[in-house]
Amino acid sequence: MAHPPRETNRLPPPPRVPGSVDNPADLAPALSRSLVAWFKKTARDLPWRQTKDAYRIWVSEVMLQQTQVKTVIGYFHAFLDLFPNLQALAAAPEATVLRAWEGLGYYRRARNLHAAAKMLVKEGHDNLPPDPALLATLPGMGEYTRNAVLSQAHGLALPIIEANSQRVLCRILGVQDDPARGPVKKWLWQAAAKLVCHKDPSAYNQSLMELGALVCTPQKPGCLVCPARPWCSASKTGEPESIPLKGERPAITRVWEVCMAACSGSGDQRRWLLFRRPATASRWAGLWEFAHRPMNPSDTPRDALFSLIQQHFPMGKPVETWHAGKVQHAITRYQVKLRVEVAQWEGKPAPHLAEHDAWAWLSPAEIATLPLSAPQRRVWDMVSAMPF
Repeated sequence: MAHPPRETNRLPPPPRVPGSVDNPADLAPALSRSLVAWFKKTARDLPWRQTKDAYRIWVSEVMLQQTQVKTVIGYFHAFLDLFPNLQALAAAPEATVLRAWEGLGYYRRARNLHAAAKMLVKEGHDNLPPDPALLATLPGMGEYTRNAVLSQAHGLALPIIEANSQRVLCRILGVQDDPARGPVKKWLWQAAAKLVCHKDPSAYNQSLMELGALVCTPQKPGCLVCPARPWCSASKTGEPESIPLKGERPAITRVWEVCMAACSGSGDQRRWLLFRRPATASRWAGLWEFAHRPMNPSDTPRDALFSLIQQHFPMGKPVETWHAGKVQHAITRYQVKLRVEVAQWEGKPAPHLAEHDAWAWLSPAEIATLPLSAPQRRVWDMVSAMPF
């Protein structure tokens, strides 16, 4: 069985709490026993913990990236109802996969999941094999996701580091530095590899994540009930919240956009104009949306709307326009407010695509089957509920 190459270039440790253990491996036997015992006694009953199926564990790990557990549970069940195994996911159209993912955000995860499934099936696999080198070649399969799947599904003694386990490890090892920095992150991975419990790597790795989620939280960690307390350098300082150090957060940028929900016809014959973003788009690739664009500081709402109309229909004008409401959403460091305007058109004119790769006048039933971003779905919910 192939294993990833071991790290041979040992890095010097980052700044650490005085008295922290020199070699993390010295903590391994006692610490891992305590964490595994705690996990088996107190672990939350989550659906992906009731299986050893590598595909299902993989789906859960991808969904859990940058998404809360309570949000993922419902999506996990619904996704597996549609795509119960690797073959079903590989055979599905991308639009169907993206529609099933809608609301989870970070759609690149879904596209990578779909592409990886197709690659595995094409190579003759009916599940994710216990081959670290092979899994490392799959799109979206970073070291954490790969090791989480291999340790939980196949029992391989491989380390994991994600947001919760990173905080736990920094506190146990007394790391007084920002773990987002490259050298610190690499050192943590080397240290984590020395701490993996070979007897039960699945329970051990999950215990680190569970501990960070329930006890070793960013604020007010529960040190008095923590199973790692006897070995934790941060706890001994009396100020565990100060570890790890955090880099400066980027400033929030506020953006106003105008969105045109163009429609034509009336009653059951009403159709709505949507555009599809290209597969190469940096955000929301392959999703459908209403036309929208940023508003200039000097724009009035009417100016912004008619600028958008000119962008897509330089030779035409809508019969009527009216304001529908506002939709607010956040993307990384941006807070975006969409001013939603409905524009009624005569017939179904062909628009200019601009940055899109397709367009269509669609019925409500058709829109229900297409993948939209969360803010664009809210726009649709708003305009489709309006009395006409």
